[in-house]
Amino acid sequence: MVGTILARTIHIFTYRALDSRDLEAAGRLLVEAYPHRADEPRFWHQPAPSERPQRWGAFHHSSGDSRQLSREIVAYAALWKVEWEKFRFDVVVSPRYSGNGIGRRLFDRVIHEARLAGAATLQARACDDAVRALAFLTRRGFVETMRMRGFVLELMPLDTGALAALAGVAPPPDVSIAAVSPAEAADPGFWSRLADLQGAAREGWPDPDPGGPVSPPQPAELRSMLTPSGEPPVAFFVASRRHELVGYSCLIRRRTSGDVRFAATAVHPEVRRQGLATMLRARCLLAARGAGCATLRSSSGNEAILRINARFGFKQTHCEVRLVRRLK
Repeated sequence: MVGTILARTIHIFTYRALDSRDLEAAGRLLVEAYPHRADEPRFWHQPAPSERPQRWGAFHHSSGDSRQLSREIVAYAALWKVEWEKFRFDVVVSPRYSGNGIGRRLFDRVIHEARLAGAATLQARACDDAVRALAFLTRRGFVETMRMRGFVLELMPLDTGALAALAGVAPPPDVSIAAVSPAEAADPGFWSRLADLQGAAREGWPDPDPGGPVSPPQPAELRSMLTPSGEPPVAFFVASRRHELVGYSCLIRRRTSGDVRFAATAVHPEVRRQGLATMLRARCLLAARGAGCATLRSSSGNEAILRINARFGFKQTHCEVRLVRRLK
């Protein structure tokens, strides 16, 4: 008689705060789950002081000895401050280890630390096809606030004649469009005026973190967003009306892939619905094509931008659902 013994694998996991040696592996987990966020991990070593990020991981001990420090990270979680009492978080579990309660334990840690930090709201993000993740969040009181859609456009096949025609449409009365000069980009006054425009342009845009006050855009933060690491934009156009900035659009290069993306497009409410955003983005597309860029990306939750993207032929790549839970 021959007997068969089935060996059962026992997984042992430990949970701890991440140190600098863990960040590369944690970044890979994040990007595998959210490829459109590939640029984020490179800023983890030097986060903005206002964010006060906390990061944790779940580690698998294949030897079964949990006393040994393991570097095999199988799940990642983070909590950081956006503004005032508004916080955001991530919980990402490797598909190989899903169903072991890891995500629940990390989420409980996030909630605990968010309360200690005084968070009033907590935002989660999940792709619209991540059914289990969305169900997990819904069961825990998260409510959808908006959807951020990502797009891609191949520049070489574009009809440059049609694009030039859109870029050359006459702007609204008293409005002029021009590329931002190096002198303007070096002028602190320019960034103050651009921050004023950014604040005014928020009117009518969906708020991904509703509840509580909204901080006005800061010139230094806006400059850092549009010129990351001091690198000049691939294309940067502004619309002016009698010395007042009323619109802009900016393209920057993605470090991880080398392609370019729209960092922002904004139009003052007083000059909307006159085609100004289309003109600005058309000029950016022409400039990017002229610079030899092949692929361009865009993301937005604004209906006007979605319509403009469709007009240019952008193809949707993903849809990110943003959900918020009140803690106070």
